[in-house]
Amino acid sequence: MKKLATGKERISRCVAAVIFLFFCVFGIQEASARNTRDSLLIEDLTESLREQFRLRQLDSALVLVDSIRSIALEAGMTQKLADCEANYGLIERARNNIPASLEHYRTAGALYEKANDTGSAARAYTAIGQIKLSMQLYQPAYNYFSRSLSLREKEQDYLGMANNLVNLGGAAYYAGRLDEATDYYYRALRIADQLDNVPLKAQIMMNTSNIHIKRFNFDAATRLLEEALDLRRRQGDRQGESEVLLNLGIVAYEQGLLEKAKISYTESMQIKEEMGSDIEGIIKLTHNLGLIAREQGDNSRAIIHYNKALEMARQVNDVQTQATILNNLGTIMMMEDNDEALPLFTQSLEISRRLQLRKLMAVNYDNLHQYHAGKGNYRQAYEYLNAFKSLNDSLNSVEIATRIAELQTIYDTEIKEQENLLLKEQSNVLRLRFVIVSISAVAIAFLATAFFVLFNLKRKSLLQNQALLASQTELGRVEQERNLQEQQHLKEVLVAEEEINRMQKTQLQEKSRELATAALLIIKKNELLNSIRQKAEKALQGDPDKAKKCLEGLADEADRSIDLDEQWELFKRHFEAVHTGFFLRLSQEYPNLTNNELKFCAYLRINLSSKEIAQILNISVESAITKRYRLRKKFNLQREDNLVDFLMQF
Repeated sequence: MKKLATGKERISRCVAAVIFLFFCVFGIQEASARNTRDSLLIEDLTESLREQFRLRQLDSALVLVDSIRSIALEAGMTQKLADCEANYGLIERARNNIPASLEHYRTAGALYEKANDTGSAARAYTAIGQIKLSMQLYQPAYNYFSRSLSLREKEQDYLGMANNLVNLGGAAYYAGRLDEATDYYYRALRIADQLDNVPLKAQIMMNTSNIHIKRFNFDAATRLLEEALDLRRRQGDRQGESEVLLNLGIVAYEQGLLEKAKISYTESMQIKEEMGSDIEGIIKLTHNLGLIAREQGDNSRAIIHYNKALEMARQVNDVQTQATILNNLGTIMMMEDNDEALPLFTQSLEISRRLQLRKLMAVNYDNLHQYHAGKGNYRQAYEYLNAFKSLNDSLNSVEIATRIAELQTIYDTEIKEQENLLLKEQSNVLRLRFVIVSISAVAIAFLATAFFVLFNLKRKSLLQNQALLASQTELGRVEQERNLQEQQHLKEVLVAEEEINRMQKTQLQEKSRELATAALLIIKKNELLNSIRQKAEKALQGDPDKAKKCLEGLADEADRSIDLDEQWELFKRHFEAVHTGFFLRLSQEYPNLTNNELKFCAYLRINLSSKEIAQILNISVESAITKRYRLRKKFNLQREDNLVDFLMQF
């Protein structure tokens, strides 16, 4: 019974194992099938999402992203969740909901890094940097662009690195760090050259031209833009061509060449209208044509261009451009004393506050202060001018302080007048006359005091100007004396240098003459030795006793006339004085040269002929030629190479 029970137990375990294995396999297959279905569904929804983005159907796009996120969240797809956050950021940015857009892009970047997708993380951080740049928050933008660049460098994504360098250059440019911006642009340009990326090269040239415009180097800016235009045209890039023409128009406008700017803008507009895809570019060009019309005094034409640009900006929900155009329209209306200027300035200010466009806010504050001052609304004018002053530190000047004081005085006077009118209504005629007399007396006293104060201020200003002029005159005199001293010192230095050069040249000539003299002495002595040898040979052919006596005399003469070692040492000292280091460098490069070959090289170095060298070394001319041949072999010279020219280099 026990064995039977054990057998049943084994059968039960086997059946349980089979069932468990079945469900495991089924579960894995089911999970795999579900993941596949989820992935396919997400791909379909993503394709629909692209179409909604293209049609700018933001509400429909948001619904699709919500659906994709639900699927990805349930399936635990981190990468897809990151894509959803990036798409949320894109939608909110299109809706001008900047805080929400930034939050979604930050979340997307963190999720991409968690999924080890550094390329997508870099794109998310770049998007944040671009938003910060549009908000004129240059340092935060710079920081995010730098973070994106470090991720690109890890991936060795050279094209992405170049784009990040361009973005960093833009952040530095807008922050006023022009040298730093130039460095980033040229680093990006080197990468673009290596990649042979013509569109990127053209874009970098356009960006670099903006730096030259900022520095008023209009010729350099024009040259860069013309080169970029040529690159765009050779590539058949019509969109890029229109962008370069737009920038050429800006350069002409900055130089006051309005007709030339108008031609460039018009050509760019024609290309964009033919393509029908760059509505933002058309808006910008229409707005710029309005600026030209205003500069030319054609306000009617300027208003037409502005209204057309404003309508298009509203169609694409470009709120920032709307704010700029509203401000420009308000300026024209204010010039024509039209009350429509006030709502235009107010709308522009509201948008610029919401988007934190601080420069545009300052312009609106200034325009509103001028508008209210012109209408006699001094309280509002005073408030807007104070807002303008606090926002723009560069306007802390005496002129603005004077304008504030004037408005304050007018405002105080207006209050006093109102109080006087109230008193007038409450008093009788006699009291009214008394008040008028009192006010007149006070006014006269005030005017007298003001005149006295102004006179003293004018006198002090004149004295200060005289003192400043005297100080400047003295500084000019001191500077002139310093310049004269520097010129005199420079002349003395030049004279000293000429004298040193003359002395060096004289010494070199003397050394060369000594060297040549030493060589000639060696030649003469060796000629004498040859003569002695010939006399000895003749004596040997005659009477032995006479020959012996003759030979003894010749030997004495030879001993007195020659010491080859001393002659060579003398020559070597003179040679080294003129050609310092010749033997050392030659021996180091060709260590297999013998002492005799080094001597031969020295004689060749001073350009002696084979015959002269043969006389010095007391050898035949044929032997000298043979030595030259052996030297050429050791130096590995070709037939066309000159041995003397070769030795000149040492």
